[in-house]
Amino acid sequence: MAKNDNPHAVRLYESLVKHGEDRIAEIIAKQYPLSKSATAEKKFTWAKSICEYINDKYDEETVSRIRMDCACGPELGKGKKLKDIYEKEADPFTFIQKVNDLKQGFTLQFDGENYFLIYPQCYCSCVKRVDATLPKAWCDCTLGYTKKMFSYIFSCEVQVELMSSVKMGDSICRIKIAQS
Repeated sequence: MAKNDNPHAVRLYESLVKHGEDRIAEIIAKQYPLSKSATAEKKFTWAKSICEYINDKYDEETVSRIRMDCACGPELGKGKKLKDIYEKEADPFTFIQKVNDLKQGFTLQFDGENYFLIYPQCYCSCVKRVDATLPKAWCDCTLGYTKKMFSYIFSCEVQVELMSSVKMGDSICRIKIAQS
């Protein structure tokens, strides 16, 4: 049997189990194995295949919950640095300016009510090396990452929404972040 030790495959398996979908987790692990040593093309094909598979099995809301739980965790150091800035800056516009000055590979915007996290390119280690599109389900993972990161920074639950995605054919990834 092929190895299924790629971190993306492991997180998908764990998320499915967490959501009570043990049987589907086993089916995907057997039908769509992915090893740590997989090529960029193999990883991309795997990502597309598992998105199509879960999109056929679940409604969009369930797919989103499953995929959001697949997110790799935000780096603690980056989160702490941003949280420190947020706690020192009462003004949201000063906060985003100071965060953007750090040049972390993303920018923040604020429209007076919501924040927007903007990536100029796809940073996902599983799919970024292949120049092709994927179903929205793949990008729900970055929503999970963003939700974890900004819930920590803002010390409250946030709601996130994918507005655009490079892997869905847009020029940037744009995620709306609303504080609850």
